[in-house]
Amino acid sequence: MILDCHAHFDPQLLDVPTALRKMDEVGVARVALIPPLNGPIPDTPKHLLAVMRHLMNGRGRPLAERIHRHAMVDGGFKLGKLAFPIFPLPDNEPVAEVLRAHPTRFLGWVFLNPAVDPTPLDTLERYRTVPGMVGVKLHPHWHDYRTEVLGPVLARCQELGLPVLIHLGFGERGDFRAICRDYPRLNVISAHAGFPFYKDLWRFRDECPNLHVDLSSPYIDERLARATVAAMGAERCLYGTDAPYGFHAEDSSYDYGEILGWVARMPLSEVERDAVLMQNAARLLRLE
Repeated sequence: MILDCHAHFDPQLLDVPTALRKMDEVGVARVALIPPLNGPIPDTPKHLLAVMRHLMNGRGRPLAERIHRHAMVDGGFKLGKLAFPIFPLPDNEPVAEVLRAHPTRFLGWVFLNPAVDPTPLDTLERYRTVPGMVGVKLHPHWHDYRTEVLGPVLARCQELGLPVLIHLGFGERGDFRAICRDYPRLNVISAHAGFPFYKDLWRFRDECPNLHVDLSSPYIDERLARATVAAMGAERCLYGTDAPYGFHAEDSSYDYGEILGWVARMPLSEVERDAVLMQNAARLLRLE
């Protein structure tokens, strides 16, 4: 059994019938969908992704942050030919409709942006009762807010027992230590192996026992995925894809086998591999 904890619903790139076929081809039983955050993203050159991973995994992070700040323009992101709009208030309804239509195959994250939504708790209450909604998605990186504004949302998620999947930003837009300290009963899943901190997040594993990471996206590669599991432990890592972005099959649709291959090649026991691919997500998303 395989559960993809981190995918995006973007039917322009991967519609539901194609997603189901791709899932069946590689044995992915369920996928947790995130409402659309952005418009179509052009293919990002692999060398650019490699450079950004290198910068963010070391002393070059301040430079990576300056590049990011420069690229954040009104209404979106623009770095040379790489440009796309960012939606300030992602629409949760399309994912809710998918969950209603395919309750055994898809789960959903309620996407909130408390920096813009004047009533984020009302939005949470409206969608958390939709069968299949398993937690809250937050994106201080592209929605560009300090994590300190998340207090009411995080407190409510802790009270409800809902995990949060958070794409951390630079500096005060990614203060995972404060989140884990102030909300010790809140399960926090840092997207993309702890982007943009990576090893500088992993070293706080013991200080933050409620902190987990997913292994999704071309924000990481196989080497970083292995290093993440070695540092965090298999019990704190969750399989994810970031579909439909980043990895393309021969038919130009999404390649669901890429990151599964990373996990298959890791030096893990069967119990550890099962934990990464399914059991950790089942526990945190309360599917057991």
